[in-house]
Amino acid sequence: MPEHDDELARNARALDFHWRVSEDLVAAAGLPKFSRSKINRAMASVLAALALASDSDRPYVSYSRSRDFYAAQGRYEGTDYTYSSVLQTVNELGRLGLIEEIRSKPGAHLTHGMQSRMRASNRLVEILAGQPIEYLGSRCPLVLKGEDGSRIDYEDTSETRRLTREIGNLNRFMNSFSVDVSASASPDNWERTAHHVRARKVKDGVETWACARITPKVDVYRVFSRGGFRQGGRIYGGFWEGLPKDRRLDLLINGEVVIEEDFASLHPRLLYAMRGERMPAGFDCYALPHYQRWVGKLALNVAINAATLNAAAGALIEKARQKKADGSPVWPYGWTETRRIIDKVIAHNPAIAGYIGSDAGVSLMAIDARMALEVLKAYEKAELPALPVHDSFLAPEGRQAELKGIMNDVLEGTLDRISPATLRGSRKDSIGETTQMIRYREPGVGEPVETPIAELEVAPSAEPLLSSPEPVVSPSGTGARFRPFLGLLPPRPGSPRPRVDAPPPEPGALSPAPVEPPAPVAAVPVPAFLLAFRTPAAAEPVPPPDETPPVLAAPRTRSSLALLAPYLPPADVPSDLAPLRPAVTPPRPAPVSLAALDDGCPEEAPEVPLPPVGRVGLLGRLAAQARALRDPAGLAAGDARMAELRVLASRQRARAHAP
Repeated sequence: MPEHDDELARNARALDFHWRVSEDLVAAAGLPKFSRSKINRAMASVLAALALASDSDRPYVSYSRSRDFYAAQGRYEGTDYTYSSVLQTVNELGRLGLIEEIRSKPGAHLTHGMQSRMRASNRLVEILAGQPIEYLGSRCPLVLKGEDGSRIDYEDTSETRRLTREIGNLNRFMNSFSVDVSASASPDNWERTAHHVRARKVKDGVETWACARITPKVDVYRVFSRGGFRQGGRIYGGFWEGLPKDRRLDLLINGEVVIEEDFASLHPRLLYAMRGERMPAGFDCYALPHYQRWVGKLALNVAINAATLNAAAGALIEKARQKKADGSPVWPYGWTETRRIIDKVIAHNPAIAGYIGSDAGVSLMAIDARMALEVLKAYEKAELPALPVHDSFLAPEGRQAELKGIMNDVLEGTLDRISPATLRGSRKDSIGETTQMIRYREPGVGEPVETPIAELEVAPSAEPLLSSPEPVVSPSGTGARFRPFLGLLPPRPGSPRPRVDAPPPEPGALSPAPVEPPAPVAAVPVPAFLLAFRTPAAAEPVPPPDETPPVLAAPRTRSSLALLAPYLPPADVPSDLAPLRPAVTPPRPAPVSLAALDDGCPEEAPEVPLPPVGRVGLLGRLAAQARALRDPAGLAAGDARMAELRVLASRQRARAHAP
């Protein structure tokens, strides 16, 4: 039995009942025949799916083991596709050892997105090899998917019947001509199996192969999204869609070599039209300075499909986990650089900035699908065979001019229909309704504002840079050309220097009343306990009257009286207590203004000198110094000491006058 391959298991094909093997082949595989014909037909379809998978590059087939999954599948796969018929067939195949099965736990598909998978064993591959497989065709040409991407059922209405007829007419048209691989195509580029063709692709020196299943007839269908028929709707099912672009040019339509034409930058072009503008001729919406073009193209297309800018960055970062054929990541940038690239894309396309990160992609697909149908209808009317590949078309090389003319007419008509002036009119159709579902988000609303990025910022060293001598065409449509300019920034202007203004005059009403000095206190002799600290007259001469006494610091609360000895008068010089002087309030400091001066130089604030202290007595000098310094502690200490001395003086006077 073949070994498991995680990559192959993740890339499994979904089980479908579009094919069926014969009853004889079912019996040859050893499967029993049941009384219920539904189960027998289900076995034939499951064996056909396993046979086709083993013939391709995707050998695994995915299926569900949940009853809820099969509730809406009858419309798409027929009444034989039920929970009981599929599970009973899988159990029988497993019991006989004909399959290799990988079962997912219930609900596990919600985390890793994979259902249970199975593939044919070596024994079953030998039984099915070379056996014919009948093609039943697609049972429903309209596929409707819900928000989670799963197929859902819908009611038949006049609209669904019209869409069904439309896709039926398209299938009849494409079955009216033949499609083959050219005999002149290199055999090194093509391989053929029983039910598939494999086409070779070489990119960046790495070789890969694409595998496409060939059906006996063209049987395309349309896939709609978001639970309605106004979003999505692209055409799928043609085997040519899975071929590399170079290999598609090896095909023949009615024996003629084909060419492929597409709508260049279609989705950005549609968004420009919705803003009432036309993309200027020669302007490349994907070309970013210093990045390869594929970087801007991938970033813009992903951001248009994302609901927010952060979601766009996350989707691009997710692609970093995907690997190219050479092993390098699909997206080689980290989060910070990715956000910078998105910001550059927005700056490069300012007219459609509000559509970037607005989830407009699924609605734009509905518009380009409608355009594809109109192109194919015009081809049919002109008897021009063509094959659709989403927004491009394959047609005989000899009729390339007709192909371009039809595509240009459809494009111009669509751009006019989705312009704001037309949508405000009374005409309503599917394209108009789809266009009105696309909301323009004002740039910067609903998401944190990113730090502006420098205009010229180089990509990481791992990314090759592109440089072009040609100037860039402005996207505004004016045709103005410009080149990026690098130069030194102008010097930053200096900050204004502060200026000192003169203090405003005090209002007269608020001027304090002059303080009258208190009445002089009668002189009293020096107390006896202070006389002990006096020094002889010769040791400390009395300073002359015109000499300024030394400035004393504010006394402490519990200072020693010995500190006052140097300032006591000599014993033979009488000393009187001087009256207290009123407290002098220093002037208010001048306010500072930040207005710039004409000469640019600041003025120094004038210093406020302390009030001069004249020669006064000891107690008066202490009080004046304390009040001048406006020290509450010193003022209180001086007042307390003065009160103590007054009490002592009163006692001395009382003793002197005592009888």
